[in-house]
Amino acid sequence: MKTYDLFRLVWSNIRRMRGRAVMTAMGVLIGTAAIVVLIALASGVQQSAVGDLSQFGPINRITVLPGAAIQAFGAPSTGEESILTPRKLEEIGRWENVTAVTPREQVFAPITLKLNRLVGSATLVGVDPRSIRAMDLSMAAGSDRLGRNTVIVGGRMGERFVDPRRRSAPGDGEMIDLNGRTIVLEMQRADDDGKTITRTVRLRVGGVLEEGGGQDDYAIFMSLDDVESLNAWYLGRRTDRRNDGYSQAIVIVDDPENVLNVEGKLLDEGFFAFSARSTLQQINVIFAVIQAAFGGIGAIALLVAAIGIANTMIMSILERTREIGLMKAVGATNRDVMSVFIAEAGVIGLLGGIGGVIFGAGAAKVIDFIAQAYINNQLAASGSTSDQALSLAVIPLWLPIFAIVFSLIIGLASGIYPALRAVQLDPVSALKYE
Repeated sequence: MKTYDLFRLVWSNIRRMRGRAVMTAMGVLIGTAAIVVLIALASGVQQSAVGDLSQFGPINRITVLPGAAIQAFGAPSTGEESILTPRKLEEIGRWENVTAVTPREQVFAPITLKLNRLVGSATLVGVDPRSIRAMDLSMAAGSDRLGRNTVIVGGRMGERFVDPRRRSAPGDGEMIDLNGRTIVLEMQRADDDGKTITRTVRLRVGGVLEEGGGQDDYAIFMSLDDVESLNAWYLGRRTDRRNDGYSQAIVIVDDPENVLNVEGKLLDEGFFAFSARSTLQQINVIFAVIQAAFGGIGAIALLVAAIGIANTMIMSILERTREIGLMKAVGATNRDVMSVFIAEAGVIGLLGGIGGVIFGAGAAKVIDFIAQAYINNQLAASGSTSDQALSLAVIPLWLPIFAIVFSLIIGLASGIYPALRAVQLDPVSALKYE
């Protein structure tokens, strides 16, 4: 039987029993829609989680903490190797695939920033000026060079300054262009007699970073020597880095593909290391398992629908016994008869799969719309705002294709047993069947 004749006959048979075919296809539709909705929700949550990784920095950057950071949680001590001393950082900088290494130290003291009459706050971060270029910072304005009392500010630092007479909270101010401006830094500490001593430092803004959506948007990057000087003034002594080491370091790798290898080596050395790359890998593994579980739930519904397809085709055989006998009498082979019933089952599965994808996509969008409206209402009620639209349902390109193909396979498989029963009918007995 030619392919055209086969599909013409199949379509004619489907239209003849369209009521039963539609009801059977509804089972496939529900199963397919369940797969689409569940996997779309898992993909949406995964995309939101991956989007939040921007706070960890670029994917070729590794944050390293000394071993004491994990010994507090019961990890065994590894000795001097787990301390971020200058000598150890120089050694790490000579590793293969490592582009640069810089300590990352913060100012311990409470600080106040002043810009004319405006007052603000920020996190002061000290890094090695020699490594600042390797950090590949995206500049919105100015230069990425650090010098004595010359700083680089985060992309949203301009909104951290407010007028104290208005009693506004930091972050409620208007965005100010800080490039080229001078910010006054004030620090206070108590002397031996209990008197308050104030130190004032004038900081010139040499550049402004582009907004990245992470914690660096509200940070001020300074030369490591400047931060060490400020901490020494506040503590009354200079930290012995050769013995005590630094509290944190940043390792920049030449290629994101090599991040995991370098990170593993740092962990072997006794340090606590993490990166956006390794976090992304863990998240993808977790959500791959979740998507597989959700897909399995939908697949169960499809298997139940497959039983319905098989039952429908068996009933169709009983109703069309004389027709099958007539087909064999006029020369139809067993292969032709099998092709007809398997194709009919496949068409039912295909129609249900297409309908399920359409219905599932619509349901996912409705769920997404309701969830976004609820989240926005909650944020408005709490007085907060969100710059990013949170999407809880994302349909990957492969999902509709997979769902339709899987539904088609389920339909074809469901028609095999009824088709085998059809070819086993004796033509003479079939023609006499009432």
